[in-house]
Amino acid sequence: MKISKIQEERILELDVSGKGGKDAQLAAALGFERVSASYYDAIDKSGQEWEFKKQQTQQFLDPYKFSKMSKEEKKIKILFFVHSAGKILEVYETSYNKLIKAMGYTAWDLKAINKFWQRPCFAKRATQPKAELKLKEIKNFKLIWKRK
Repeated sequence: MKISKIQEERILELDVSGKGGKDAQLAAALGFERVSASYYDAIDKSGQEWEFKKQQTQQFLDPYKFSKMSKEEKKIKILFFVHSAGKILEVYETSYNKLIKAMGYTAWDLKAINKFWQRPCFAKRATQPKAELKLKEIKNFKLIWKRK
């Protein structure tokens, strides 16, 4: 993805601080259609699905969610909006496939995670695992925009 001049102008105006995803604001800034789906937040004009993640330092992700995804769903693109005090500083692009690989999960790991978290003692209590993705790891993905 390449950020256009119009998208850049809109990104510069955003304040993504506070709790809550700000997904509607991000979608509008990019000219995407906002949707609320399990694995993505918006769809661009070409039909590509996009997940948005915003953070200042690290991001906590759900490996059980990864374990339930189909091969097609793992192709969904992700944009990481790195910000400070709500101002977006950088935008990184990846896909679930690349994210899962970067976090070190193999197909066997995902199968084991799925089986483990479906055990009644976890499933009945809505237990949710979280795994940390550090900012330095996010910065290994493709940088597509940086505040000047």
